[in-house]
Amino acid sequence: MQLQELIFQGVLAQSRPARVRIDEPLQVLELPAGVGASDVQDLLVICLYPAQSQALEERLFKGAEGVKLACAFEARGSSLRVVRQAPTESVRLQRKTTSGYEELARGAADVQRALQDKLNLPDLATFYAIHLWRFDFDMEAVINAATLGNDPRIPDLANLYLTSLEVESLEDQIKELDLRVEEGQRALGEGAELEEKLTRAREKLNEVELAELSDEEIDLLQSRDARMDDYDAQLGRLQSQLDTERRQIELSVPDEPTRTPLFWLGVAIALGAFVASLVFHQTHRIFALGSIPGLALGAFVLLRYYTSLSKASVHQVRVDSIRRRISQLREEQIHLLERVEHTLLHAGVEREEELQARIPMARKLRSVIQRMESQLEAVRTNPEYRRARKELDSVQAELAELKRRRSELPSFVMNSFQLENDLQSLGADPVEIRANADQSAASSAAPLPSSPLELLRWVAERNGQWIHGVLSESTRAMWSKVCGHVLSERFSDVTLDADGELHVEALTDEQLELWQRTRSAEVQVVVCALALALFISTSRGDEGSGLESIWISDPALMMTPAHASRFESVFKSAARQGQIAILGGRS
Repeated sequence: MQLQELIFQGVLAQSRPARVRIDEPLQVLELPAGVGASDVQDLLVICLYPAQSQALEERLFKGAEGVKLACAFEARGSSLRVVRQAPTESVRLQRKTTSGYEELARGAADVQRALQDKLNLPDLATFYAIHLWRFDFDMEAVINAATLGNDPRIPDLANLYLTSLEVESLEDQIKELDLRVEEGQRALGEGAELEEKLTRAREKLNEVELAELSDEEIDLLQSRDARMDDYDAQLGRLQSQLDTERRQIELSVPDEPTRTPLFWLGVAIALGAFVASLVFHQTHRIFALGSIPGLALGAFVLLRYYTSLSKASVHQVRVDSIRRRISQLREEQIHLLERVEHTLLHAGVEREEELQARIPMARKLRSVIQRMESQLEAVRTNPEYRRARKELDSVQAELAELKRRRSELPSFVMNSFQLENDLQSLGADPVEIRANADQSAASSAAPLPSSPLELLRWVAERNGQWIHGVLSESTRAMWSKVCGHVLSERFSDVTLDADGELHVEALTDEQLELWQRTRSAEVQVVVCALALALFISTSRGDEGSGLESIWISDPALMMTPAHASRFESVFKSAARQGQIAILGGRS
């Protein structure tokens, strides 16, 4: 299959029909003004791959009117063409006959399917890589289309389909294992009943047990009421003692001497005797002795006053001591309540009554669990039980793993049968989708290509030029020969590894890395040489099979003029194997 002519109108600012035609095996094609090589290549994609060119159509046809495209080519001795307008339903594949053109297919999907199935048109990724030397496309989308189908909805639908199959398979396995678990539990006999009771008891214990509380905290909660009662009793006794001491103080504190009549009586007697002795000092000086009883009476009043004060101070000391003890007890009581409150918060309960109820319940459950564990240990000595237990543990572990995998998938998925029908209606093969998924899972498939050389490695593998993990010897030899001719003898032995990384025999890894970073034009020569080698290798198949044309931009735009000049002799030799069109090059 060789391309012959591309005609376009109403697009790329071409109001009149523009024609790009090749008549020689190697020809430089002059392009209309304002039209670049990439524009012509995009139009070829729109004509030959209409089912995968929605993005290109939106970009090129936006705002365009009167769009008309025609791509003529020769295949197996027949002249064919693809004609179309802007709508995808206008795409038609026609064959030239003596009476005109016969329609072979209509619609984007049918036309592309006919080209690929009947004329061996390569997938779009291969077309871009070795027939256009273009690597600026969405590799992931194009490669997925090559694997799954052309409709852009297929990849998402295929993922849903595979997910649905996985969910259905897991659910069937889970149901089967549930039945086996029931059978295994019946085989345990009495042990199964004990295990079930023990499990329930442990679950109940987990609900009521206060595992985070220490023994000291539990004792604190249990003795709280008794300690509070003891505090209240002590406070009551101390308060009673305090009242008694206060009354003793009130009784012990006397009136001041100046408020006591006896004191003033003694003062009056002593003063009267003293005055009388002064007045009658010649005749009655003896009256001065009368002051002695008065002074004695005053002294008695003072002695009684200070004795009572001493007794009152003793009672005051007792009052102060009792007050300090009361304050201490109240602080201890508050501290106890704070510790109880903190313990309740720590235990995660709101009411102390609940906590008090759970503590004995947990102790009882622990006792019951210990008794059942002893009974179960006796049952486990039975060899039949151990065998049945081992089988059941294995089944339950497998069941748990399946349930874990199921939980990671969507809770609801569509029926796989319906999704399979939807895929078939879009032109995808569910069997191939399943096979590709199995192959990817088995081989841990490498990530999609992200560089030109990785893409060319993928193309080589897809087109039978990647054998036993290496590039076919004929293709590698041709690639090395072109590299050695265009670059230098140092590049006369090149190869790719399984990851699509370049290796040059004459360069160390450090030299190769430096060369790739600093000589981008020479790297482009290596890429183009591999694309050309793959093109020639695929064109050497059965006569009339595959696409035998490459339409590329001027190599001088991709590499240095010297390299492009050397490539011209390579093109002349390659043109014997297929058609080479250089778009917009120097004539």
